[in-house]
Amino acid sequence: MRRKHFLQFGASAIALFSLEKIGEQYGLNIADAQSILPLPKPSERDRVCSRLLAGRIDRIMADGLVSEVQMLRLLRLNRAPLNIYGDLPSIYREEAAIEGVNADIAFCQMCLETGFLQFGGDVKPDQNNFGGIGAIGNGARGDRFSDRRTGVRAQIQHLKAYATIRPLVQPLVDPRFGLVKRGTAPLLGQLTGKWAEDDNYDRKIMAILQRLYKLAGFV
Repeated sequence: MRRKHFLQFGASAIALFSLEKIGEQYGLNIADAQSILPLPKPSERDRVCSRLLAGRIDRIMADGLVSEVQMLRLLRLNRAPLNIYGDLPSIYREEAAIEGVNADIAFCQMCLETGFLQFGGDVKPDQNNFGGIGAIGNGARGDRFSDRRTGVRAQIQHLKAYATIRPLVQPLVDPRFGLVKRGTAPLLGQLTGKWAEDDNYDRKIMAILQRLYKLAGFV
């Protein structure tokens, strides 16, 4: 085993070895011995890595993993106008947490839809439409929202409509919520062909998500 791997997993390995020794001494199995010498609690990094390795980062109804600062770093590296949109990461984390939606996925979807807030497509900045709701191509600009928070909330609600049949927590602001067949896309990959016709829609969002997690030091 390489030294760095030993350092990463050494505490757990030592604890397991200790459990085995306790078990031998007192005639206990591992589970019983653990009550005497509990395994060290996993760190936040271990928890995140476990989730990444299990392939669960694509679940729309889930807790986000990254901080506001890490989101801002991704935006800064992609030349987003933070003098205008510096509050967006905190809004995404707040609104997503209320509805139980994965803030990381919603945020990375926004990065794709808006070109990292440079708005080079049909949707314009004054629409506050960060998810491209109603923008179906051929110059269709999509829906307009009164302010940034309402626009983010609409996107979160639209994601929740696809991901689950659970009721909304906040008052409905997504004008197309009722058009969605609820619960048909609990995974990011299932948004392709529903949210957007682009065959690579989910892969593009996942690529941004992986960049975000790399910046955060998770991968």
